[in-house]
Amino acid sequence: MSSSSLSPTAGRTSGSDGDSAADTHRREKRRLSNRESARRSRLRKQQHLDELVQEVARLQADNARVAARARDIASQYTRVEQENTVLRARAAELGDRLRSVNEVLRLVEEFSGVAMDIQEEMPADDPLLRPWQLPYPAAAMPMGAPHMLHY
Repeated sequence: MSSSSLSPTAGRTSGSDGDSAADTHRREKRRLSNRESARRSRLRKQQHLDELVQEVARLQADNARVAARARDIASQYTRVEQENTVLRARAAELGDRLRSVNEVLRLVEEFSGVAMDIQEEMPADDPLLRPWQLPYPAAAMPMGAPHMLHY
């Protein structure tokens, strides 16, 4: 092989700087194709960025809703705790009043001789005093019931 056949400009006969019209056309097409590909890539990146910005906004809104709900629940908890404190104080006050009334009834019973129905304390088995407990034991599940739990 001769050195002229290995040179990059070998076989080119026309065009400026030794380029043929076909080579120039191919380079121009490739340049335009690359430019269009870069434009599409920028558009995809911009769309992805827009989606991420929307997701950030949605997540921030969700976080704000969750935080507001947590504040509401904390506020309700505080309110219920305050109500419970008031109710406990009221129950203690009523217990004291019951003891005082019982003492008066004992005195009346002692001096009058008439039997009085004196309730010493609030009954310990009163289900209204234990609302978190059932007034009756929970029934055991019948043996045939496990099939009811299958989905």
